Amino acid sequence: MASPTPLPSRRRAVDARGAGPVHMTLKHSLLAAAAGLLPLLAAVPTTAIAQPAAALSDAAVRKVEVNVAVGKAQVLELPAPYTDIMIGNPDTADVLPLTSRSVYVVGKKLGGTTLTAYGPGRKLVAAANVVVGADVETLRQRMRDALPNEDNLKVASGNQSIVLTGTASSGAVAGRAAALAESYAPGQVVNMLSVQGSQQVTLSVRIVEMERATAKALRLNMNTANPASPNYHNFIIGTGDTGVATTLTDTFGLLKFPLRAGDVDLDVLFDALETKGLVKTLAEPNLTAMSGDTANFLAGGEFPVPVAQNQSGGQTTITVEFKQFGIGLAFTPTVLQDGMVNLVVNPEVSSIDPNASFVSNGLRIPGIKVRRAKTTVELRDGESFTIAGLIRDDYQDQIRQFPMLGDLPILGSLFRSTSYQRNQTELVILVTPHLVRPTRARQATPADNFVPPSDTELFLLGKTQSSAQPSTVKGGADAPQGHVLQ
Repeated sequence: MASPTPLPSRRRAVDARGAGPVHMTLKHSLLAAAAGLLPLLAAVPTTAIAQPAAALSDAAVRKVEVNVAVGKAQVLELPAPYTDIMIGNPDTADVLPLTSRSVYVVGKKLGGTTLTAYGPGRKLVAAANVVVGADVETLRQRMRDALPNEDNLKVASGNQSIVLTGTASSGAVAGRAAALAESYAPGQVVNMLSVQGSQQVTLSVRIVEMERATAKALRLNMNTANPASPNYHNFIIGTGDTGVATTLTDTFGLLKFPLRAGDVDLDVLFDALETKGLVKTLAEPNLTAMSGDTANFLAGGEFPVPVAQNQSGGQTTITVEFKQFGIGLAFTPTVLQDGMVNLVVNPEVSSIDPNASFVSNGLRIPGIKVRRAKTTVELRDGESFTIAGLIRDDYQDQIRQFPMLGDLPILGSLFRSTSYQRNQTELVILVTPHLVRPTRARQATPADNFVPPSDTELFLLGKTQSSAQPSTVKGGADAPQGHVLQ
């Protein structure tokens, strides 16, 4: 009966960073290893611990690379009994003796180190590179649980990093997979995922603005004039030299009663005017953008704004900058899972406001009236949402009167002019996203069946287009019908 192989008498662990050797008897080493493995055995799956390791020759061990995950262990069998073993960086991996020919390599943190084993007489028994990577197997299982319908996602480890390859069904799925991998290897994820299918979004926007204006004016003026003099006198406006027409800018609703007393002409002007207006502004822009990109739209123009700039010599020069105005829209779509679309919408309606302009150094700088909104919503393909409540209500009244006389009760109305104006505006924005895909080249267009009118149809019948006539060409071919028998 063969005698059992003698166990190594001691284990020497040397820290490559300069710590001295630590001598331990094998009995103490095994006891310490068993005590240290108790919590580890409870955390590591049984399949990983019981993983068999093939016996390696001396030449093979010298070239072997041990890959172990963080928090997991790998059994390494040596070709000959060892007496001393050294790990390059104990912070990256640890090694625990099992038998005289096997060791237990435990990954501690991402990185790489070396493992060297010596036998009797300081003879080199084995040397291996230990690479500690992320727990890819567990990550694959978590991927399958979190994204069950994504069969084309692939997870691999390489150079202490996690590499994601394959195809994701949407950009949102790719982002979730990258976030899950980041939790296993922070800052060490190489994302090489591609997104399949169409990720183009068309946004149909309807911008409707209703503006209602009401103005009322009531004026009563009495003018006296001398036929021998071209001047006249108005109780409210004062003295002028042009005529009655200058006292009122709008003569629609003007009533004039001429009176004559001796050499004095008396004109009584009564002006009662009420105006009502309704303005409708409609824009329907359609924009298309890739998922994650921003598309912009502007229906309006640009107006010049003078800008003063100081030169080095103390002189001031005037330059011109152009500011945009009109109906603008910017949106950023992101296609989510199951056809959901995340939208960041920035609509804006602006116009030049003469009432907000001012004069600086002899230059009139116009003002601009802006209504702007920003919102983030999630919709499905074809669903709509409305941005409403952008209401503006302007009220203005003005009284012009003769001093003191205009304050008299009842009779004071003969010596004052009153005007009233109110503007109400409401802006409504309707947004509808659509997932789009490329279409065939030959699609019907509105001009396909357009036929220009003839001179007779245009000048005599007043038609702007001619009706398309059906084709008179018969299908098939003219030939004898029947069967030919031979």
